[in-house]
Amino acid sequence: MGVKLLFSVVLFLLLFPVQAASLAEGIIYLKGGKRIEYSGDDRIYIPKKNRNVKAFRNAFSKSKQKEVYPIAEIDSIVCWHRRTPAYRRKFIPATDVGWCWVYFRTPHILACVYAGKGYGIDSNGGICIWQRKRIFSSSCVKYYLQKKGETVFYSPGKMKSRTGNAFRERLCYYLSDDAALCGRIRRSDTWRDKTVLMLKEYSPGN
Repeated sequence: MGVKLLFSVVLFLLLFPVQAASLAEGIIYLKGGKRIEYSGDDRIYIPKKNRNVKAFRNAFSKSKQKEVYPIAEIDSIVCWHRRTPAYRRKFIPATDVGWCWVYFRTPHILACVYAGKGYGIDSNGGICIWQRKRIFSSSCVKYYLQKKGETVFYSPGKMKSRTGNAFRERLCYYLSDDAALCGRIRRSDTWRDKTVLMLKEYSPGN
């Protein structure tokens, strides 16, 4: 049975039985600097895993045209629901990971969420993370981090509710160059999404 994990526009982790679209308006940013916009009757299919990006001109007509962009040529895509264009969601093809939603970015660190089943955007602007639940397992949904200047991503673990000591220690292992932040993380007691948001304060050398 499919379960949707939806991040609202204020970035709280919630469970909602709402319908969200994987077809969205948006802009594709190519590595060469070119930008290609899809709005009005045009749509981008929000990609997943390591797949190329599919987009459609006149997406809801019999004369729709499919356009495909190789993942190797894309820097990022920014998507939004047509009803809430102010709430825009960015996705990047993370090296050795796949398409990730950008949770936040600071001058020092990038935090992303990877969902193997893909993503959607709700009419209220919230980001939806698709996850398939089974009796003994569930599809992959993980956090990924990357410090400025690094080329690989580090994962402190899966997206879950409570943080737990092991998750906090994996964060502090990666953030060992900011002892002050690690101290606050170790003393914290909150949900994982809010713990990861604490990384906005990361400043190497503290």
